Amino acid sequence: MIDCLPHTHLLRHRISRGLDLAGCHVDLTIDQRVDHIGISAAAARLAEELVAAHIGCERRLVRVAALSPSGRPVATVQGRGATISVSVSHVGGLFGAAVCGTAGVGLDIVDPAEAGPALDAWFTPDELTLFPDGDGLLRARLWAAKEAAFKAAGLDDGFRPRRVAIGQLDTAGYHWTVRSRHHRVCGRGLFMQLDGPLVAIAVADAVTPLHLPDRELLT
Repeated sequence: MIDCLPHTHLLRHRISRGLDLAGCHVDLTIDQRVDHIGISAAAARLAEELVAAHIGCERRLVRVAALSPSGRPVATVQGRGATISVSVSHVGGLFGAAVCGTAGVGLDIVDPAEAGPALDAWFTPDELTLFPDGDGLLRARLWAAKEAAFKAAGLDDGFRPRRVAIGQLDTAGYHWTVRSRHHRVCGRGLFMQLDGPLVAIAVADAVTPLHLPDRELLT
């Protein structure tokens, strides 16, 4: 199941949603920076609020920090790893966080104006013809979908866009597959169009071990 979200205008300081995506509940919040805190720190703080609300504890007990060397955010509660997936993203003064307790989750926010032709090198011919680009957002959707899918896969490899395959893409959502050297992760995603920025959210379905020679892996 992929829910289609309507166009949303940023008329309030904060937008919060509970999403049903492929049978998984995702808590998502998008906010605008109004103070002088760094945008990355603001996103981490927002993620901590979501984790605390999701598991029902005080926010002061939760920490979200980047896992080295991948930079993937992880949550701890009183210093112990929390069994909840966390993802953050930001563009300009806009930042967001998403959490899911039952599947890997990925979030990406893209400014369509920055999604230019240079990105085409990272898309396959099949991806570029997934649907007519009537609204000029195909590149932005593809790039945001790849970023969100890679985050949801949680493989801690370096981001290699051509190892992230996007399929069945339309204005509502998409299916995706991420391959690493030893695993394949599949999942689904959806888009939310704000007043300008585009948001992609992804959840992982399953992780499958691979036993393929290197030459068969996508570059």
